[in-house]
Amino acid sequence: MRILMFALFLLPIVSNAQIQQSLVKFETENIDLGKVKKGDQVESAFTFTNISKEDVQIDIVSTCDCTEANWPQGIIKPGDSATIDFIFDSNQKEGEEVIELDVYFLNSDPKTGNPVSVFLSYTYQWAN
Repeated sequence: MRILMFALFLLPIVSNAQIQQSLVKFETENIDLGKVKKGDQVESAFTFTNISKEDVQIDIVSTCDCTEANWPQGIIKPGDSATIDFIFDSNQKEGEEVIELDVYFLNSDPKTGNPVSVFLSYTYQWAN
């Protein structure tokens, strides 16, 4: 019975992952910024390609106060690539951490009607 309940719990997660993977493909979903000194601002980016047969558009990218994210505001056509740029400000942190960027698309999962979402992250190590 527990296995069945666990499988039913995972079904929406697997379904969303399959929808996301058929919509866009990120070059990487995790970036390591390496060693960062207090006061540094580090720039990086996540690049993705629209691998679907439909137009894709990002609604919003949500992250913490230490990160400024900029994403394409327009439509990304099938086969086109785009970049989500971000700047990490280490002044707002006191130690090593994994920071998440949650990307919400205007495109919906046809099964649930919910927006397609992708969860990206970056890490850094504190440099003395």
